[in-house]
Amino acid sequence: MKIQVHITALLKAFQHYQSLRITVPRSLLALVCFISMVGFTHTSYANSQPLILSGKVSSSAKQVVVAPRASRWQIQIQWMAEEGVVVNAGELVAVFDGATEQALLEQTQERLEALELEYQQLEMSLNQEYTEAEGRLKVAKMLVDRAKIPVSVTSDTITEYQRGQDQLALERALMEQIKAAEALEKSKKQRISGLAKKQLDIDKAKEDIVYYENLLTKLNVVAQHTGPVTYSIHPWYGTKVKSGMNVQPSWKVLDVQASTDFIVESFVHEIDAIQLSQGQSVDITFDAFPGEAYTGEITKISSQAENKPQLSNAAYFPVEISFRSLPKRTLYPGMSVRITPEQVAKL
Repeated sequence: MKIQVHITALLKAFQHYQSLRITVPRSLLALVCFISMVGFTHTSYANSQPLILSGKVSSSAKQVVVAPRASRWQIQIQWMAEEGVVVNAGELVAVFDGATEQALLEQTQERLEALELEYQQLEMSLNQEYTEAEGRLKVAKMLVDRAKIPVSVTSDTITEYQRGQDQLALERALMEQIKAAEALEKSKKQRISGLAKKQLDIDKAKEDIVYYENLLTKLNVVAQHTGPVTYSIHPWYGTKVKSGMNVQPSWKVLDVQASTDFIVESFVHEIDAIQLSQGQSVDITFDAFPGEAYTGEITKISSQAENKPQLSNAAYFPVEISFRSLPKRTLYPGMSVRITPEQVAKL
């Protein structure tokens, strides 16, 4: 593929020189012809060769352990079960560093206790203010009732001046009653809003506690299946992940595969992916059993490409293959196989 690209670029450059009427040296012309012949021969040879993929035995009942999302952008692997060891379902297989999350959990629990105490104190204070406002309103109503008495009395002995003073006292009492009622309503709203705001802080602290508790449970990973442990490949260095490494959230750390429901997993180069299709028959050969061949079919070709820096800088598509009939052999996850698709389409 790269040779074809270089040849095309070289021919375009050659045509450009000719369009400018620049004399091309015979040596360069001979080189162009030679490379064109080599490229054609290489392309014909590549198209005539069958596609052979490498893969490994896996299980459809597989647990993939990924690094959990923590409170920071990296998290350390404190411990992992030894690679190749068969673990039982329910056993611990990986432990991630949770010191920061544990500290945050304890801080949030202490903050929750303080908030609940503040809530109680605020509730007592606001209730006291509301009770006092209710008392002031009752007193204001009593003063209004008392001020109404002299105003309601009709007597010739009461002067106009005295009657005016009594009316003025009633109006003042009514004004104080209105102010007391407004103060009571304000105190009621302040009590509701103040307690609601403090309750929001308490609810937020409780949610944070639940979050950190759930996160801490994810930091201790147990096996979902009974089977061997296989370490994953570091996406940057191409080496196997091990205890003590710092990894990023969602990185694959290890997998636990059941010793049943065997399939074959492989990765196909983006150039070769167009030669494969779902349901296509394949021949499978085990490195451990070189004289035996088995048949299968492609059950899944992922549409999401993955980077495999340990192979090349190109994109690779995951492929899953099922056995037409399981080999009458003892299989183990991780066994190497060679896959030859039948009726390969020609490019």
